[in-house]
Formats: sequence, structure tokens, C-alpha cells
Amino acid sequence: MLPAAQELLTVKETAVALRISEPTIYRWIANGDLPAIRYGQPRTEGDSRRGGAIRIPKDVVMALLTQPTSEVA
Repeated sequence: MLPAAQELLTVKETAVALRISEPTIYRWIANGDLPAIRYGQPRTEGDSRRGGAIRIPKDVVMALLTQPTSEVA
């Protein structure tokens, strides 16, 4: 279940806000460098469908935007 009070962004919205590519966002999530919330139907192994949705907390994105460039992963 999604947190009700937390504002969330899609991968695309996050990529646009940070001015980086969507694959970079997915890579950061996979590496644990960017916290994300996954919800919806989980993807089962061998299934070609995409599975659940990924959302990134807006406050995390805003924190990345305010820190110096050298600290961003």
C-alpha cells in the first residue's frame, strides 16, 4: 500500500527533474543509490509483462537537486 501523505514521482518525472536518462534512474534504484517504492502486480520470473509500478519519493529528488553536483551518484 502506498503512503498517503508522501508525494511520489514516476521514473520519467524523476529523470526529467534531475535532467538524466530513465535508464540511469533504474540503475540507481537497482544499485540502492535511489530509494524507490514498488507496488502493484509483482513480476513473476519468466513473465514478459512489466509488473508493478515504481515511484520515487519527491523529497528524495528535491534533496538530490539541492546538493552539490560532486555528491550525486
